[in-house]
Amino acid sequence: MMLHVLFRAFPRVCLAVAMTGSLAANAQQMIWTDTFNGGLVTGSFSIGPVPSGIGVIYMDLPPGATVRSAKLYAVAIGTTADDSVSFPFGTIPVTFNASTAGPVFQSLYGSVVLHTLDLTDVLDPTLPYHQVDLTQVGYTNFREFMLFTEYELPGMGPITVDVFHLGQDSQLEENYTLHTSHAMDTGQPIAFGTMGAYARDAWSDYEAVLLNGVELGRFYGRDFNAGAGNRYGACATFHYANGIFEGLGDDNADIAIQGADVLSELSTLVPYGTQNLQVSYHHVPAVNPWAQDNIVNLAVFAYSSVPCFDTADLLGPDTVLCPGDTLLLNAFREGATYLWQDGSAQPGFTVTAAGTYIVQWSHPDCTYAPDTVVVGMVNMPQLGLGNDRELCTGDSIMVGLVPPPGGVIAWSDGAAGSPRAIDTTGTYTLSLSYQGCTATDSVRILVVECVEGVIELPNVFTPNGDGTNDLFQPVVVHGIASLSFTIFNRWGQEVYRTTRPTLGWDGRGPGGSKVPDGVYFWVLEYTAEHGTGDVNTMHGTVMLLR
Repeated sequence: MMLHVLFRAFPRVCLAVAMTGSLAANAQQMIWTDTFNGGLVTGSFSIGPVPSGIGVIYMDLPPGATVRSAKLYAVAIGTTADDSVSFPFGTIPVTFNASTAGPVFQSLYGSVVLHTLDLTDVLDPTLPYHQVDLTQVGYTNFREFMLFTEYELPGMGPITVDVFHLGQDSQLEENYTLHTSHAMDTGQPIAFGTMGAYARDAWSDYEAVLLNGVELGRFYGRDFNAGAGNRYGACATFHYANGIFEGLGDDNADIAIQGADVLSELSTLVPYGTQNLQVSYHHVPAVNPWAQDNIVNLAVFAYSSVPCFDTADLLGPDTVLCPGDTLLLNAFREGATYLWQDGSAQPGFTVTAAGTYIVQWSHPDCTYAPDTVVVGMVNMPQLGLGNDRELCTGDSIMVGLVPPPGGVIAWSDGAAGSPRAIDTTGTYTLSLSYQGCTATDSVRILVVECVEGVIELPNVFTPNGDGTNDLFQPVVVHGIASLSFTIFNRWGQEVYRTTRPTLGWDGRGPGGSKVPDGVYFWVLEYTAEHGTGDVNTMHGTVMLLR
């Protein structure tokens, strides 16, 4: 007699679960800071809303200068991080693509993606300018190009450079709180340059720039670096070295931003030793104000720092990060050494986890009190979609999570509610926005016609060594992922256990001696090769006869 046990077997599928961390970005983010002996030359070029164009970026370094660091930034508008463009940058072939993509913010024109390319090792310091030629690339969403070149030369004085990415959603009014890396010395010029786009003209669409609530002026009109036909763009082209701030081309270093001139000298407008600046951009379109906004990309500061200035709050305010985010704490002070809470001694500390971070400075001429910043981490719930899985036709499965208070969920197919029942083949992506962070999870569900599998076990076996029916084991095992097979005597004592059904029981106990003839009880636990992974249990008896 054979015992037949039926269950559903599922075809195999590969696991492909996609998880992403936070997509949220800060409204203002320092993307570059450096303090060294040398100078800085900046330049930018905008093609505005046209799909192609040609222009130049100035980079006239003093004779004998060497390039310390050079970064070319590009802004793609109404695009995704996967878009790419290749073109000659003077004599250098350059490519922007997904590998160069960085921060993203939104505008009326779609996503705005900031790309960064390091040209330090390939830039020729003897060239006075570089031509951006986009006439051969066809239509492109890459519209703004900005070059920052730091150089070194023996005998040069100190300079500090801070570059901020301005990433608020483009609005009629944008307000940024910028914290410079060093205290500013107002006894020397403080250079401020801003990079903007789509500022059309002085009467229908311009940008008012304010510092600490005081209007510096307005920028609008055509980027003078651009070729004919490129109507919009704000150019920040300047040179700063040895405490001298000078505009290049049509840009004049003053405190009255006008037209394409977007440079200001701030030393008379800010307190000595300040590190905190409120920079605002007010879009002032006279025509259709609800449908126009300009785009501000970067702000750059070049200045001399104050030695031995108070380090209180140098690390910035306490903050909270999204899972997967990092925070660079910059404690640099000229001539100082550093001791962080973990014993490390670098001027910067990269935060990857919640905690209290403390730095103590040592300086031969200054006495600094320690600075502390507390960093929290948003506790993002697990979205819980699990591994990819398969269902039999007619079955369904509940996936998703109940969003925490204040959390907002969104399914890629527009469905409402979570958890939800799924009974159709497809890839389902769930996004959760919670406390300023965003996480996503995806799962692939495949619905198939299921076939029946069989486990067959005998109810009698004769372990007498005659080569026939000497083992008690499943006769047929089909579609099993894992199996545990246990046999007990009539007193409930375990006499045999295996997870390898092909071995079978030979009628001997744990010590190897033969057990007496009679009825024995068996329990078989298994999981199907496909399906939910639940453990199934079968049980029965077998007669041992020798």
